[in-house]
Amino acid sequence: MEISQNKPGILAKIRRFGGFMSGMVMPNLGAFVGWGLMAALFIPNGWLPNAQLNELVGPILNYVFPLLIGYTAGYNIHGQRGGVIGLFTSMGVVVGSDITMISGAMIMGPLSAWVLKKFDQFIDGRIKPGFEMFVNNFSLGIIGAIFTIVAFLSVGPAIRGLVAILTAGVQWATDNRMIPVLSVFMAPAQVLFLNNVVNHGILAPIGYAQAAELGKSIMFLVDTNNGPLLGTLFSIALFGRGKAKNTAPMAMFIAGIAGIGEVYFPFVLGNPIMVFATMGGLAVSLYLQVLLGGGLIGVASPGSLINIALMTPKDAIFANFVSILAGFIVSTLIGMFLLKTFGSGEENELESFEVGDRKVRSVADFAASSGKQTALLKKINAAVAKIVVACDSGMGSSAMGASVLKKRLKSEGLGGIKVVNSSANQIDSDADLVITLDSLIERAEISGNNPNIAYIPINNFLKESDYDEAIAFVKERNSESSEPEIFETEEEIAIDSKILNEDNILLNQNFNNVEEAIIASGNLLVKRGYVTGDYVDQMIERNNRLPVYVGNHVAIPHGLEDARGAIKHSGVSIIQVPEGVAFPDGDIAYIFIGIAGKDNEHLEILSTITNALVDEANVERIRKAETVKEILTVFKK
Repeated sequence: MEISQNKPGILAKIRRFGGFMSGMVMPNLGAFVGWGLMAALFIPNGWLPNAQLNELVGPILNYVFPLLIGYTAGYNIHGQRGGVIGLFTSMGVVVGSDITMISGAMIMGPLSAWVLKKFDQFIDGRIKPGFEMFVNNFSLGIIGAIFTIVAFLSVGPAIRGLVAILTAGVQWATDNRMIPVLSVFMAPAQVLFLNNVVNHGILAPIGYAQAAELGKSIMFLVDTNNGPLLGTLFSIALFGRGKAKNTAPMAMFIAGIAGIGEVYFPFVLGNPIMVFATMGGLAVSLYLQVLLGGGLIGVASPGSLINIALMTPKDAIFANFVSILAGFIVSTLIGMFLLKTFGSGEENELESFEVGDRKVRSVADFAASSGKQTALLKKINAAVAKIVVACDSGMGSSAMGASVLKKRLKSEGLGGIKVVNSSANQIDSDADLVITLDSLIERAEISGNNPNIAYIPINNFLKESDYDEAIAFVKERNSESSEPEIFETEEEIAIDSKILNEDNILLNQNFNNVEEAIIASGNLLVKRGYVTGDYVDQMIERNNRLPVYVGNHVAIPHGLEDARGAIKHSGVSIIQVPEGVAFPDGDIAYIFIGIAGKDNEHLEILSTITNALVDEANVERIRKAETVKEILTVFKK
């Protein structure tokens, strides 16, 4: 199979940028929806006005959302340290402006995290033992303080300059009777959370002056016109992917019926190309309002379809209805075209490459042509010398996956290849191939920061057949190597009783849900003195982010990447659940293996456990074991 890659085109660059933006916004989309529901209910003009609960609405919008996005953006680039500095520096733009600064956080979060990552890479291996924590804390503090101050001092003037440009544009379009051109200014201003500034500070004064003379004004329907943004959300609900697709219908309800248009903004921030869908729909809507004589008698606040109807004069009912409906239809059609052409922003699509004499554009196309799931194949000619198996934290499932892969490489006669495990946030830039879950590939790409690394998605870390494509890829890349493969004789690894012994195993347990099983795994580690109580909370949070099920009816509960401070000693707990526990996606785990790893002391014993659990017959033996000694015997074979 001969593969050659074309140079990245504009579509690939747009997809990559959309994926980067999506990685900041979409993980927090549920919070936006929750805030939208609260605002719809409790603001003074809401369905259930409540002055006390309304006090939550403003701070969540102005503080929580920018800080969430700043943390997420930083975490995607440099793990926990990146998240901390991303949140810290985002506070500079929050305090430095009197409007919602989500857009500022989307700049400061990734920028500061990237600088910190480069600094950490520069000092790696140059710090004397014992000074690592000192250097790590002060480097983050100093770099974070500098970026926070810069953000605080620069954001105010930048926002004032942007508002001045928008004001001039609105005034020019109004003076020259080119009202539809207002869409060019309004659509981007909305998603930057400048909608209130533009609407109440620029459009409303003009609108009230016109309404006093004519009885109505189109200016009141520039920002509050729900048709275009609802059409954009509808196209995402039909042709989007992931969280955006699943959440868009609820956002449509909140924006259209409750009038909280802000819930729409994150969808466009996550896939910026979609702003043109709203822009096109709004331009058509404004054109029809001018043509048919539309307008409102005042500001519709909040901007729900119900309030728009209440503020519509009798002579504008037809015009407003037709224009809003047309805006919805046009933005839907444009949104469908954009999603089909540029992607959803949550996709991991390939740039064009060739397989033999056929051109292939996407992962799905290549999978269909080869009959199996395929990789984000980027490294084309070089032999594979180093493979990274990655999971969310780099502690449990990736270590087991690395063991399975080593065994497969040996059986296939592929020696001399280094296989390591790591977190998806800490991919070595000298890797040739990364194997991880499909949902973690985007994060791994950002972390690896090397366009020559190839990425292969996997579903089951314990299933040897899931590594078939990786083996095929390695064979293809290393086919020119003629050196004989030499393997050391494998010796049985003794189980360290300090890490796993009979007291660390529980039999015949029953749980109502996955969380109960994880808590039991963690409490056993706490009881045996391996971890502090905080580690159990980290295990639950790890499962909330990414299920701990690894395949073959086995779950590996463990903490997050930043939970190592809660680990006293390396330890492993095993809980047998004969009746099984069902995960949300339908997978059933009969064995829960709690992992607490310190300084990689647990990797050898984890490798031994993995070699046993690859065989589903051994999983069944453990499930049916009547004594803890029977379980230990399975691992010692």
